[in-house]
Amino acid sequence: MIRHGQASLGAADYDVLSPLGEQQADALGRYLARMIDPPQAIYAGPRKRQRDTAALLVAGARQAGAEFPAPIELFEFDEYPAIALMKDAMPSLCDRDPELAALATTWMAAERGTPGHQRAFELVFQAAMRRWHAGEVEHPAVEPFREFQARVARGLERVMQEHPRRSTVLVVSSAGPVGVVTALALGLDTWAGLKTSFIVHNASLTELAYRPGEMQLRVFNALPHIHERAHVTLR
Repeated sequence: MIRHGQASLGAADYDVLSPLGEQQADALGRYLARMIDPPQAIYAGPRKRQRDTAALLVAGARQAGAEFPAPIELFEFDEYPAIALMKDAMPSLCDRDPELAALATTWMAAERGTPGHQRAFELVFQAAMRRWHAGEVEHPAVEPFREFQARVARGLERVMQEHPRRSTVLVVSSAGPVGVVTALALGLDTWAGLKTSFIVHNASLTELAYRPGEMQLRVFNALPHIHERAHVTLR
């Protein structure tokens, strides 16, 4: 599984790869062209940042001389509803949760683009995600956690059923689905799995091996194609 390249946090449309995100995807494609045989299939979630990462990855691999197949869109690998949670559901959450309201106030007061603003965002984001995980968020724009988890598991099952053992399949998605799949592979509880999504880097590789009735985690959150510290990003 691959997380999409860096998107555009703070811009009018988050769902657009930044120039660095495009570079990350291209570098990953070129790396994979050297390191693996062409995959039997490449899947991508429906978001623009996911689809564009897959397309740039394939283009980079092909430019490096590998015949990677065209990506297939699969809705099940869409991200969790973080944007709707932070934008649409946050006001009503803060109205009944003073602790979350205080964290949100600190975040909004921090100067944009500073480390303090980023730290404040992470605190309020993770607090909101904990409440979402606990089933405390009821908003029509916010997919419940249990439905999100089941959707991702359904997509994973489909991929495993459609591709036999010894197949290589790439799935380009987001941090949330990577967390769900990691939890399934390691037998973690759902909150522990969700927390792993908070540390998944952009354009990182998480590798799984599977056979009927068993799935193993081989690699988590790796960046073998990134060689400069400034190109390692979470947001």
